[in-house]
Order: sequence, then C-alpha cells, then structure tokens
Amino acid sequence: MEIRPATEADIPAIVNLLRLSLGESLMPKSESYWRWKHIDNPFGRSPVVVAVEGDQLIGVRAFMRWEWRMGEQILKAVRAVDTATHPEYQGKGIFRKLTLQLVEQCREEGVDFIYNTPNAQSMPGYLKMGWVRAGKLPVKFYVVSWAELVRTYFSKTTRAVTFQSNFSSGDQDSWIEDLVQADLPYRHDVCTVYSSRYLNWRYRAVPVVPYLRFLFEKNNQRVVIFGRMKKTRAGNEFRVTDVFANYNKIDTVALRDFREFVSAQGAAFITSTGTADVRFGLGVTLPLGPDVTVRALNLSSLENLIHFKNWHPALGDLELF
Repeated sequence: MEIRPATEADIPAIVNLLRLSLGESLMPKSESYWRWKHIDNPFGRSPVVVAVEGDQLIGVRAFMRWEWRMGEQILKAVRAVDTATHPEYQGKGIFRKLTLQLVEQCREEGVDFIYNTPNAQSMPGYLKMGWVRAGKLPVKFYVVSWAELVRTYFSKTTRAVTFQSNFSSGDQDSWIEDLVQADLPYRHDVCTVYSSRYLNWRYRAVPVVPYLRFLFEKNNQRVVIFGRMKKTRAGNEFRVTDVFANYNKIDTVALRDFREFVSAQGAAFITSTGTADVRFGLGVTLPLGPDVTVRALNLSSLENLIHFKNWHPALGDLELF
C-alpha cells in the first residue's frame, strides 16, 4: 500500500470511493462539490492524502482549511472532514495512518490547530489520536408559526416548499464588505475571518444547497442575514447561518421584517447558534448542535479553544461539511 498526496487526476476516483463507502444520504457526492470545498476554498486548497493498492484507490483523507480570528491574531486551522476507506480494506488501520500523516504534514506547514465534529462512532478514534473535546455547540429555536408546527405534528407530514436561492447581483453587493468590517468590533472571542470573497464562496457558489440572503437598510442601519431552508420532521426550518450588522443592536423593525421574510418562505421555526448576540424573538436554547473536538498543532495552548460554546461561531461555520 502506498500513501501519497492526492492530485486533481484523483478526484473522480475519490468521489466514487466516497459514494461507495459513505453513500449520499447526508450530502450528494460530486466532483463539483469536491472542487468547491477543497480547491475553490478562499482559505486555500485542502491538504489531501490517498492510499493506493496497485491501480486502485482504497482510502482518502482530507482536511479543509479555515481561518479564525482571536482578537488581533489570525489562527490558521484545518477541519478534518472527508474520509473514506474501501469496504474491502476496512479494519486495517488505513484511516488512522492517513489521518496521522496528514496531521504531521499540517504541523510542518505551520497550521495552528485542527478541529472537527465527529459522530459517536468516530469520536473514540479521534480521542485516541490526541483530539480533546471542546463541547457541544448550543442551538436556539424560535417559533415562526405555531399553526404550522401543530399541523405538522398531527399530520406527520411537512409542507412541501420549493427552496430557491434569492442571490442576485446588484448595488447591495457593494456594501457587503463594508458591513462585514463594521460588524467585527461587535464580535467577541473567536470568529471566522470574514470577507466578501468568503461569503460569496460559502453561500452563493456552493453547488449542493440553495442559500437565501435577507437584506435590510433603513435609518442608517444595514443588516444582512444568510441562511437556508431545511425540511425536517417538525416542519420547515430556516437555519440562520450568518448575521452581520453595522450596529451592535439590530433594529426591531429589521427583525420583524426578517420573520415575515422567513414566514413567506414557509418556515415553521428559525434556528441559530445559541451563542449569537441576535435574538429573533422568544426562543429556547438546547444542546443539539454538533460535538466539537480540537487538537493543537503549532498552537502552544488550547486554553482559548477548549470551550467551543465560548467562541463566536455561526452555524455556517460548522454545517454542511
């Protein structure tokens, strides 16, 4: 077995291996999605290694690059995401070998830390390889339509809604960058390094999920909220993935207009990160977000990262990947 860096020529075989090993129940596997995620990422191309036996690709491990802002410091990170082993070669330690090799590669490149959101099955393996728990991201729920929630509960069916992106080029795009920079002083602890390039990549260019953008401009306040509709057993959810405003406290008129906007999309409830400063009404916070684990590479201490709920993460930082 040979372990080597992946090349662009490997992408079709990598996508086929992901389909074979993982299926497509959570997220469609495609070359366009792989390229968006691992090549077009504004934080840089992902380090990827593969295991090859003869002419057959039997394993893959990818870390997606990310950058986090902690005060004036920019932390270079990678997120352990895509991994797959051919069913005929599972149980032979390929996942561990690929992961540890990629960890050392990232350490040599100067990456500060690595993080991910493992499921219950993979969590023990990561803990054995040096990852530590950073806690569960809390999620806050806000009801938009009690009638729709009750209807869904008794009918056991979620109302069918066609979800389409509402992005369009226009004058609003010109002030998004200024708005992001105006919002940063209100951020606390640790947050993603935002830019208009990042937001366009994250929400406009993503090939597998249509995102929506809510814009508000009135009385010198500007607000932009990114999110997406998601069909759930409890009803249609509007998932708030990022919020930016040029004032610390968002105008109540903007929040009212936003609730009307998501209601028109057919949402029964809104979700956002439980650590967000923005409140979309009366809500309840539940520990239903993903478990986060971290591992230091070139960072001397994990003291500021070990409690993920104390970061300033957005749901857009963690979902989808």
